[in-house]
Amino acid sequence: MEKMEGFITARPQKKLSLHTTHSPSFLGLHQNLGLWKSSNYGEGVIIGLLDTGIAPGHPSFDDKDMPPPPKKWKGKCEFTGAACNNKLIGARSFISDGPAGPPVDEEGHGTHTAGTAAGNFVPGANVFGMANGTAAGMAPRAHLAVYKVCSEDGCGDADILAAMDTAVDDGVDVLSLSLGGGSFDFFDDVIAVGAFAAIQKGIFVSCSAGNSGPFNASLSNEAPWILTVGASTTDRRILATTVLGNKDVYTGESLFQPSNFPYESMPLIDAGAGGNETAGLCGPGSLDDTDVKGKIVLCQRGGGVARIEKGQTVKDAGGAAMILMNDELDAYDTVADPHVLPATHVSYDAGEKIRAYINSSSTPWAAITFQGTVIANPSAPTVASFSSRGPSLASPGILKPDIIGPGVSILAAWPVSVDNNTNENATFNMISGTSMSCPHLSGIAALLKSTHPDWSPAAIKSAIMTTAGQLDLEGGPIEDERHLPADVFALGAGHVNPSSANDPGLVYDLQPEDYIPYLCGLGYTDDEIRTIVQQSVSCSNITSVPEVQLNYPSFSVKLGPATKTYTRTVTNVGEANSTYSVEVNRVKGVDVGVTPGTLSFTKVNQKMTYEIKFSKSSTRVNATFVQGAIVWRSEKRASTLQTYIVHVKLPRGRVSADSDELERWYISFLPGDKGPRTRLVRTFRHVATGFAAKLTSEEVKEMEKKEGFITARLQKKLSLHTTHSPSFLGLHQNLGLWKGSNYGEGVIIGLIDSGISPGHSSFDDRDVPPPPKKWKGQCEFSAGCNNKLIGARNFASDTWGPPVDDYGHGTHTASTAAGNFVPGGNVFGMANGTAVGMAPRAHLAMYKVCSDEGCYEADILAAMDAAIEDGVHVMSLSLGGGSIDFFDDVIAIGAFAAIQKGIFVSCSAGNSGPFDGSLSNEAPWILTVGASTIDRRIVATAVLGNKDEYTGESVYQPSDFPYEDMPLIDAAGGNVTTGLCEPGSLDNIDVKGKIVLCQSGGWTDPIDKGQTVKDAGGAAMILMNKERDAYTTIADPHVLPATEVSYDAGVKIRAYISSTSTPRAAIMFRGTVIGFPSALTVASFSSRGPSSASPGILKPDIVGPGVNILAAWPESVDNYPNENAIFNIISGTSMSCPHLSGVAALLKSAHPDWSPAAIKSAIMTTASQLDSAGGPIEDERHLPADIFALGAGHVNPSSANDPGLVYDLQPEDYIPYLCGLGYTDDEIETIVHQSVSCSNITSIPEAQLNYPSFSVQLGASTKTYTRTVTNVGEANSTYSVEIIRAKGVDLGVEPCTLSFSKVNQKMTYEISFRKSSTSVNGTFVQGAIVWRSAKRAVRSPISVKLVR
Repeated sequence: MEKMEGFITARPQKKLSLHTTHSPSFLGLHQNLGLWKSSNYGEGVIIGLLDTGIAPGHPSFDDKDMPPPPKKWKGKCEFTGAACNNKLIGARSFISDGPAGPPVDEEGHGTHTAGTAAGNFVPGANVFGMANGTAAGMAPRAHLAVYKVCSEDGCGDADILAAMDTAVDDGVDVLSLSLGGGSFDFFDDVIAVGAFAAIQKGIFVSCSAGNSGPFNASLSNEAPWILTVGASTTDRRILATTVLGNKDVYTGESLFQPSNFPYESMPLIDAGAGGNETAGLCGPGSLDDTDVKGKIVLCQRGGGVARIEKGQTVKDAGGAAMILMNDELDAYDTVADPHVLPATHVSYDAGEKIRAYINSSSTPWAAITFQGTVIANPSAPTVASFSSRGPSLASPGILKPDIIGPGVSILAAWPVSVDNNTNENATFNMISGTSMSCPHLSGIAALLKSTHPDWSPAAIKSAIMTTAGQLDLEGGPIEDERHLPADVFALGAGHVNPSSANDPGLVYDLQPEDYIPYLCGLGYTDDEIRTIVQQSVSCSNITSVPEVQLNYPSFSVKLGPATKTYTRTVTNVGEANSTYSVEVNRVKGVDVGVTPGTLSFTKVNQKMTYEIKFSKSSTRVNATFVQGAIVWRSEKRASTLQTYIVHVKLPRGRVSADSDELERWYISFLPGDKGPRTRLVRTFRHVATGFAAKLTSEEVKEMEKKEGFITARLQKKLSLHTTHSPSFLGLHQNLGLWKGSNYGEGVIIGLIDSGISPGHSSFDDRDVPPPPKKWKGQCEFSAGCNNKLIGARNFASDTWGPPVDDYGHGTHTASTAAGNFVPGGNVFGMANGTAVGMAPRAHLAMYKVCSDEGCYEADILAAMDAAIEDGVHVMSLSLGGGSIDFFDDVIAIGAFAAIQKGIFVSCSAGNSGPFDGSLSNEAPWILTVGASTIDRRIVATAVLGNKDEYTGESVYQPSDFPYEDMPLIDAAGGNVTTGLCEPGSLDNIDVKGKIVLCQSGGWTDPIDKGQTVKDAGGAAMILMNKERDAYTTIADPHVLPATEVSYDAGVKIRAYISSTSTPRAAIMFRGTVIGFPSALTVASFSSRGPSSASPGILKPDIVGPGVNILAAWPESVDNYPNENAIFNIISGTSMSCPHLSGVAALLKSAHPDWSPAAIKSAIMTTASQLDSAGGPIEDERHLPADIFALGAGHVNPSSANDPGLVYDLQPEDYIPYLCGLGYTDDEIETIVHQSVSCSNITSIPEAQLNYPSFSVQLGASTKTYTRTVTNVGEANSTYSVEIIRAKGVDLGVEPCTLSFSKVNQKMTYEISFRKSSTSVNGTFVQGAIVWRSAKRAVRSPISVKLVR
């Protein structure tokens, strides 16, 4: 054949494989709104799917409200009767190696993808009752044509090519292929060849990227004329949680959630125990010789055995349930499957911890609790582990995948019931794969085609790619399966945003002939190109272009020593008169230049060309690939000006930090032709040498070239970390520390917060003297400042006027720190007593930086700068973000400037507990404060009809609420959405006159849940904790009679409801109860260590009262008649932080010569580790709290006043530590505000810093560190060391006795850490050393991470 004229090529056909309701709303598509409305739901567009066939008659393919197909349609329907209709307008089979017949779907795959792309609205869709809602495809009024090319044996590429040929001839508008092979040359890739023929006819082609992730270069369907689609998660999860015998809890997923499976502990076994990897994979028959009867079995994912098959193996062997742990590659990526037995699919990390627990116990036990459908997972979307990754092998100069879309646990139509559902015509299933993400994008392309019928396939693709999102629902970068920021080869352009794609402004357009120079540039022969483009080609007569020169909406550049220059042409599809300015998101190690920097259009469809240059910069990069972006911004689509925080150096000897010259120096860095002074947002003098300004990224790029420039970055937005406390902490009038410090007299506490309510009784200045003469602050209130509230300024850039507290947070924290004595403080009559802050005679200065929108970094830095200038002694910040490098952390930078002036800084640890590694404010010069409970509870008891009682809490305790049995109902009733008592969720449930059990969580706060119950006619509410909050309950000012109970109590109440046909309950209000013996527990929400920013520093430092704290409030929550003495009870590390700020003020007043580090040391080394009953302080699970929850312990103010020894530090002592962190000289200069050369400094490891605690990473070799203590007790005193052993570690201290002869004498000791012969099953162990004298105990906690 090869000898015959006209022959090009021949090869054997290959077999390709399939790439196997909440999505529309997750993607912003809503009925009668936005893109669905403007596109009329995709009406008039025909989507052709090449797949396994379809199940006709399914309600997803009903043609209700569907018009007839367009007149151009020429397709056929091979089903007999009325199976085809105005929705399913075509159905043909192209299977060449199987029996003839209509394209019935025997696999389910094609039915699912068709339903996802263009299924009609089907109410009540679910699987096993989960994910219940209205199922709909992306384009519910588009037409469908199905071409069956796949069977259980695969998909023949001759069949695929024949089907694509037919679809082009039939007149489809969009082609969707959720199938593919590996990477091929395009002339040898039938999908690429068929897709090119399609785009020549104006047909858009969407294909799945493949399921071979997370490996790089694992893509299918890489041709640039195809939209290559990767897979992401949505914000919906079907939760099934494992609870171990040691009370550890691990969240997983399962679609099958049997209501009759008991929530009770069962024996737990590792199928792979003893190193049997085959049995561990739970393949068929592998457990026949293992006793798993009645046990929960831990199985490992992988090994070529399907997840559901593993469950069948466990079931066949008599197992009661299965925990399926991921393999290491799939990390945290779990899937909700329709298992055949009770099961949960957990992450690899969770699986490893479960396995470690099994190995640590002779009788391991576990239970599985099913929590149903949960929506609004804030970390969504993430890239699925299986989603294939770039770079492209077939064409490395084209960045692939193009986009990601929903592909994990997708509910859509299915041919048969998987749950014995009685409605056989409305069967659904939930499956995962890029096969699921591809039809999402095909449907979105249909919507865009309907709205913009003149757009080419390339224009539609460009609109989808250039408007994609790179952030998750929390505003952080989209992550991959490891919970690390996803790279460009996983993410492509980002996550699809259909509404934005409908109005992209500019598009990168391409016509089919534009690909020919690109194909020549790939080095293909004329005949190979002809195979693709179906026309004669002579590359010798064509100017070929490199891959990167193709007018594609992304760039993939290979860069050596020489500069690379390319062009792109954009078409204006937005407003006729529009101007775009370029923003370059920096690529590390690469200089990127764009010319021109501005594109001004005067008409629609006008084209303009820009040039982009890539050259290597002098910055060293330890990676092969780097990534960045360019963004063309218009006034409508995004402001080009954003607030940057800029750090610069002072010119030597030319500018004084206290002069107007400083501002002139800052202005010299700003662009001179655009009103530079108006660009300045903030200038800093103390906290930083630098400023905040409105800039474009290009202007920042120019600024980098100026002498004195250090760094610039976009500001971030941080968040607030949203009594009886003094007596609980041992502070009593006319006694002890209050008397010794004169209640903090003469000390100024500066609070960086949400403002304050002047005139509140807590800020009365009775018995408070005038402020110290050094005070230079201002009061922006016309009235309300006095000798208590001596300063009040507004730095919140998004609000105007004086620093009025519209939020309540700042008023509460200010009065907690230093509120004056107010008799009769209470809420709803509860917690009645004298309300008072920690330092009632200290002065207060409020710096407002937060509003409803959050707390902007530039405002925080400016406020800290002003507080230092004003002369505060203590700075208190109950706000923060996540963990970041200290040179990038405005609070750490501002705090360092503060300690340089002798100012103590206290910050909240954050409210992201109980998860490890969840801290904010980790710098060692900051006191990082976690939250604990106190011994006061506002008790409300639920009494069930079976006489069981469960103690909970509520501030609202109405005296007229009858103590009598009422009907009791579980709002969930198997439906998690109603169980969360979201607004309106109970409208169709009869709760009138009943007590309603609601579940904490979701996006509705506890008080709003009560409002939902009240609105639906409920008499009262029992609010049960989320599982992770365990026994930490909050007393809230509810809007109806209510009690918040523990998770354990809630589960038992739910079980009671299920056990009887007439469940009843009563709520008994018992008021304020003081003296709970289990007080001093760590709150569930309190963020935990270890520190991510500096693992060698143990954090948090301390815990203090943060649960149910009564303090001042701007407005009444209980219609209390005295509007000047209104209070509220709230919780958070925001509440514990000002407790410690006030304690620090007392210590500063009593010991004015102590440094900030000495005060911190006194607080930490005297902290308590025991609760009121003398047992170890517990966490929210009622287990002993570990060192990452507790830090040094619970604050003990009276003991801190007389610590005996302190670990002192001066600001300059931190510089060798910062060098040891590996920071550059410029990065350290940003923090310490002076020139630093680490090459001339002996850097130290983190654990060598003279800190009052130890955090050590220990391998095979011994680690030795020193500490220096200063005697602040009696002149003549002797201390002997006591070592509290850390399991698996030998500790040695030399000398073991320290004898002092004078006050302020310093002595140094050496401490060594060495692994012992004792085996340890955990990674972290903990202990302590205590220096004891006849009067005192000076304790330093120790954390050791054991590594190989």
